[in-house]
Amino acid sequence: MKKILTLSAIIFISHFALGQQVKSYEIDGMVKNIPSRMLYLATMKRDLANNLSQPVIDSALITDDHFVFHRDTTLLEPSWATDIYFVDSLTKKKTNLSFQNKFNAKTRSVSFILENAKMSIAGDIKDSKGLVLAGAAETEILNQFGLLIPGVYKMNNRIDSLKKAGNKEALSQALSIKNDSLISFKKKLLTLSKQNTSSWVMMVNVYQNADLFTPNELNEITKVFSQEVLNTPKGKRLLIFNEQSKNLVAGASFPAFSYKDPAGKTINLNTVKGKNGTIVVFWASWCGPCRAEIPELKKIYNEYKVKGVNMVSISVDHDINAWKKALGIELMQWPNISNLPGDKNEIYKKYNINAIPAIFLLDAKNNIVMTNDYRMPVLRENLNKMLE
Repeated sequence: MKKILTLSAIIFISHFALGQQVKSYEIDGMVKNIPSRMLYLATMKRDLANNLSQPVIDSALITDDHFVFHRDTTLLEPSWATDIYFVDSLTKKKTNLSFQNKFNAKTRSVSFILENAKMSIAGDIKDSKGLVLAGAAETEILNQFGLLIPGVYKMNNRIDSLKKAGNKEALSQALSIKNDSLISFKKKLLTLSKQNTSSWVMMVNVYQNADLFTPNELNEITKVFSQEVLNTPKGKRLLIFNEQSKNLVAGASFPAFSYKDPAGKTINLNTVKGKNGTIVVFWASWCGPCRAEIPELKKIYNEYKVKGVNMVSISVDHDINAWKKALGIELMQWPNISNLPGDKNEIYKKYNINAIPAIFLLDAKNNIVMTNDYRMPVLRENLNKMLE
């Protein structure tokens, strides 16, 4: 199922530090018992092919338990700091520094937003409570956002377990509770945004969860943020998403497409449209939640194709071979197409997709009945209403 943004979900996003007088980052540390003379600051990044890397962007010499990470130039696009680590002088083992956090009693390795600010780290690596990070304003806001997540996480895990167990009655109840949880989550997200109107990371949290909101709700929460935040690259993407969402509402005409199947045959919307409706699924071979939903999609396809409803899956893969391999494994009986070797971002932008799986339901005239959802019960409900 589609994920709500968590700390790990935005690891690879770079950002602008906002509202800071400091023109570069500085991390001043006083940490006892580090068995090494050097510390390294690494970030997590993804390339255009979605491959993950963790380049070291800075290092610091430890002298009498003291160290400083510092750059003299302004960070135009600083990255999420995922690791501060050392290599033990004796064992040569790589170890990440662990920090106190508000999510649970356990410590965790570094997860903070590297911004143009003066930050500090203090403590003893032998302290089971972890080190203390101070002066990281955006990180503090992210921690507040993180407190909204556990309830939804717990419900997602329960739903996954019930799906595997095949407990339909309990699953139905859990899905209902999850919907209530999402409503509560959205309200809290709006409140937190209003409290942090100049926060870049808060705006990113909204963007990454934008598909949870109706166009009116998204418009309301977008207006909360300062112009400075909205002028950043990610802010501009939120503004575009907000405007496009108004054109992809129920009743609007679904934007036409013309992509190719694995054999290279061009297929457009009118080629695959059903007599009474069409289900359009956006997915990728690398997306675990997408592939987890395929068995249920097969059931829906077989149940509704006799009622004149067709289905088409549009891949946002970056690797044509990975896509074709997945098709050979999943054996979906409905048309599968992609714009490969083209740019998947064209699909994301055209259909206002910022997370997958994403599913649209169209009527016989290719007008939108259900917008960018992924919940199978909601899809069935809309199918039944459409066919009444």
